[in-house]
Amino acid sequence: MGVPVPVARLRELHAITFDAVHALDARRRADRDRLFDVTVGNVLASWFEEDGRSQAAHPDIWPYITLVVLPDLAVQRFGPDATGTLPHDRFAAGRRNVFQRLYLRSWILGDLLSDPELPLFEDELVGLVDRNLSSDHRLARMVSEQITNLDRAQNRREPVRNAFKSLQFELRVTDVSSLNDDALRLLLSEVFQPST
Repeated sequence: MGVPVPVARLRELHAITFDAVHALDARRRADRDRLFDVTVGNVLASWFEEDGRSQAAHPDIWPYITLVVLPDLAVQRFGPDATGTLPHDRFAAGRRNVFQRLYLRSWILGDLLSDPELPLFEDELVGLVDRNLSSDHRLARMVSEQITNLDRAQNRREPVRNAFKSLQFELRVTDVSSLNDDALRLLLSEVFQPST
């Protein structure tokens, strides 16, 4: 089990997160959700930086934070459906937990998440962090660099989706962890900008 955290420290986490979320100013739901995700992810990354990242690696910490420390914010982000049922996977342990996924996104991608010149779409974030790709943080960061380099004048959704499909295949046949940075960048440039 993880190292116990004093109740006062958990209350501090709630207060900091609550204040940050309620300071957001967005009218459209999509904008609110994006700002919520980036803001809460940054707060959690900062908090675990102080408390030790090993705490964040413990799988039981995330349902505890969701159900005990930040339940109001969890429901604000993923409230009940029309039948009054909460989405179980957003509150339970696992990569779909509302706060674990935000923490991982912030920790892995850092400033890229809040770069106004590069709005990463939810599909791209899921591909980068919420799937198997996130186990190799160097790879996830370099993939996000490739997304940034795509032509912004065109719709990125289809090229990114195709690149993720190609990359998933490539990961089955290539040990990317054995590649140096230059070789990995070359591989990724071929996946994201294939010659026609």
